[in-house]
Amino acid sequence: MIIKFNSELTKQEIYANGDDLSRALALDKDEKGNRVYTWSKDKRKQVVIFDKPVLVTDNHKIGQLNPTLRDTVFALFSYPLKITEYENTSVDFEQQKYPGVWGPSIDTLLFCKALKKIDLTNVKTVLEIGCGSGFISKYLLNNSKIKKIDLIDLNKYAIKCAKENIKDKRAKFHVGDALKFIENKKYDLIMCNPPYIPRPKSIDDNPYEGIYLLNYLLTQAKENLTPQGVIITNISSLCEHLTNQLIKTLSIKKLESLQVPLKVYNVLNNPEWMNYLLQRGLKKEFKQGYEYWQTINIVEVKK
Repeated sequence: MIIKFNSELTKQEIYANGDDLSRALALDKDEKGNRVYTWSKDKRKQVVIFDKPVLVTDNHKIGQLNPTLRDTVFALFSYPLKITEYENTSVDFEQQKYPGVWGPSIDTLLFCKALKKIDLTNVKTVLEIGCGSGFISKYLLNNSKIKKIDLIDLNKYAIKCAKENIKDKRAKFHVGDALKFIENKKYDLIMCNPPYIPRPKSIDDNPYEGIYLLNYLLTQAKENLTPQGVIITNISSLCEHLTNQLIKTLSIKKLESLQVPLKVYNVLNNPEWMNYLLQRGLKKEFKQGYEYWQTINIVEVKK
């Protein structure tokens, strides 16, 4: 299946493609009536359009469709291969092929939209910390004249996914701890869409959970910028109470914002964690089929 978003993220189109055409849409014959057993991945047919998307997989919106269309769309989302498209960039993603890796989410796409608002004229060297599927780096490569980008992730499967989706000699791939990798290096642009849900208890041996990484970006990573360098990152309303003191001492510009449901099941089903978040700004408001909401903000941080 193909999940396509328009430039302003106001429309989401769902397509069946490749062999989905026969197994989901009964398109098992060509124009001449000959049986077709397999279709090219490039062959597609639009199935449904959603307005004002707030999630990549919005089970509530899908559930509002007529029964046959509803079940068809749910079936498409259950198939292994999902292709996410935004403007001139697409990434193929199969969850079972890349364990522990997140496919492109709504904040991934909002991040790409925000990149259009920064001046990339003098940006030559870039680092993406926690590249995941590689979508953000691929989008930047497709829309800039940067000379080099380092992509680093702790998960080797994330780097595998990024490598398989990015065929650009300017991209260099690294598995490991970004906070060690970044030592004594400077970049014109550092990008990171970090974990942004604060937790009630710290896991001190893992800086890549909670908002430790975000705090690092706001306090330490500036030392790894060239004189005119910038950091682009995501600050959720869930962690603003923890970052407000840091923000006062920084030059921060909000590039994009979007209110989205909280849809992380190991958080939603953890009473202690949810109580912690509700005391710190998580909004409980039932609308559009979801109970809890946050605002994600893509920001530019300068020295």
